[in-house]
Amino acid sequence: MSTQSNAGPLPVSGQVTFLYYKDLAEPARFYGEVLGFQKTFDKGWVKFFRLTETSCVGLVDEAHGFHKVAAENSVMVSIETPSLEDWYERAKARGATFKTQPNFAGAGENMVTGFMLRDPGGYTVEFFRFNRRD
Repeated sequence: MSTQSNAGPLPVSGQVTFLYYKDLAEPARFYGEVLGFQKTFDKGWVKFFRLTETSCVGLVDEAHGFHKVAAENSVMVSIETPSLEDWYERAKARGATFKTQPNFAGAGENMVTGFMLRDPGGYTVEFFRFNRRD
């Protein structure tokens, strides 16, 4: 039995959010080409796209994964970035489907400024920047 279990946080090397699809072609194009994330792992039925040095989005073919595609996607991938305007322009230029638009002019009034996209499987992808943390 480990004595560290009550000694505080244990180390974590990384984090993967897995999203499930019936077909991976369009989601892989979305995360790789539209958003421009680097594909770092590809076994055909599961693909990882790096968000940061230690976090990824994992795309999984439901025929091989642990879960099945849900009728309603209640998972949201939220990405904090200091380059919010650049992400917005990239997504707009590459034809992403927006769920919300950013309010850059009113940024100081809110805790965060951001926008949301819809990925090909219906998942929400949010890009945001903290304006303040109170």
